[in-house]
Amino acid sequence: MVWRFLRTLALSVVILCSGFHAAIAAADPMDDVFSMLGQGGTRSGVNALDGYYVVAMGTSSHSSESKGKEQARLDALRQLNEMINGVETSGSTEVSMEYVTVSDGVNEQEFSKERFVDVVSHAFKGNLSAVKMLKSGQYDGEHFVALVVTERDVAKVSALRPTTTDAVNSFASQTSTITVAEFSGDASSSVEAKGLAPMKKGESVARELAVQDAIKNAVQQAQGVMISGKSGQFNEAVAMAISTKTQGYVSHYEILDEDIERGQYYVIVVADVNQGQLLNDANFYLDIFGHAQFSVSANNPDKKEWLTDELEKLGFAFNQDQSSATHTFKLEQSQRAVGDHKGSQGFETAVNIQLVDNASGAIILTVVNKPIKSRIYVEPASRAKQVSEHQAYKQISAKLGLEVIQSLAAHAERGVVYPIYIKNANRNDVAIFKHVLENSTNGSVENWQWDKTEKTMMLNYRFSGSLSQAFDQGLDELYQTFKLEGKGRRPHLKSVDNQLANFEIR
Repeated sequence: MVWRFLRTLALSVVILCSGFHAAIAAADPMDDVFSMLGQGGTRSGVNALDGYYVVAMGTSSHSSESKGKEQARLDALRQLNEMINGVETSGSTEVSMEYVTVSDGVNEQEFSKERFVDVVSHAFKGNLSAVKMLKSGQYDGEHFVALVVTERDVAKVSALRPTTTDAVNSFASQTSTITVAEFSGDASSSVEAKGLAPMKKGESVARELAVQDAIKNAVQQAQGVMISGKSGQFNEAVAMAISTKTQGYVSHYEILDEDIERGQYYVIVVADVNQGQLLNDANFYLDIFGHAQFSVSANNPDKKEWLTDELEKLGFAFNQDQSSATHTFKLEQSQRAVGDHKGSQGFETAVNIQLVDNASGAIILTVVNKPIKSRIYVEPASRAKQVSEHQAYKQISAKLGLEVIQSLAAHAERGVVYPIYIKNANRNDVAIFKHVLENSTNGSVENWQWDKTEKTMMLNYRFSGSLSQAFDQGLDELYQTFKLEGKGRRPHLKSVDNQLANFEIR
């Protein structure tokens, strides 16, 4: 009796386990696709072939097939990202009430106005890797695209990448990790943008200009979403610096639609924008803008405050102490009397604004107006001077922000030449320094000078960023190279700041 019961129990367990394994083997992402038709959404599952997987379906009712499929693909990507990487949500609530009392002499009336603001924003945490299209088509008049991420595909993609010391991001080296999708620093995002160009120079030229405008707009859209909330006070400055630099950001683009409308050629493109490169450049500009300390000087005291206000709109802060400033904006204004062909007397105003590097004395940029456009012929003379001055500063205000940011960015990209002093150095020591600085950092050694009296070698080193940042990149490599090639000699870093570095060889 007992034996028969145990035998029945064992058979039940075997049947149950077999059914469980069969259910796992039978699970298939394609089955989830059929269940999502007409509604979209996400599904997750596990099977013997793919391991854990996530399927997302995006839909679009756009009349154009190419546009509809692209919209559906982007919708599916968003859902995948949201499910796998999650979202960061932040919100704020504000309630205020205002009271207004109106009096007509005897009677008083009181009014109140209530205002309620509730703002919630969210951002995705990471980027997806190893995403592939599972199915696309039309169902019930809507375009749909189904995308899938599987444990097996992520492991294969990870195996193709170079191994790194960061084991957390390597799915191949840690198959037990829970995360299915990796974070990728060079990930691209698909952005749809429209470009316009006038037809003045013909259709072919207009088309080319429209494509360029669309690509620029795609980059601006991508950087606008990415930089928002990251750059703080320099948000506008960083956006302006990146806005005209589209080269290197777009790896691929596809034209969805193009036509002529109201005398303009328009193009709609979907572009793959490199978010990693955008973020690197944004961080670079933030570092440059954040380390600089500015001051303002002007020969017209009334306009010193105007210039300060204009630059503060871009996020720059100013020091009252001129000695601690790294850069100075210098404003010079002059007016002179002019006459026209009718013999009328008037005035024109010339405005010159320079940005000077206080350390080197180099002029980084010069912004000037066109004095001829500020000529004013009115009576009295004081009124002519006032209106002429207003016109001159109106010209400057229109272009000041863009020229300041672009010039600062270009100056930063060219780099700054820093002196590196090496005491008791010989030729082999200099060769090692030069090799390490040019191969382990993003800078270069331009030339060197030998001080026989002090027995000190000075290297002129050009680097885009602060000098301390350069040695964060290459100092360990310098020590290791001297250990192998220094013939018993060792460098000792005595001091380093944002202007120079001092070493001594022992």
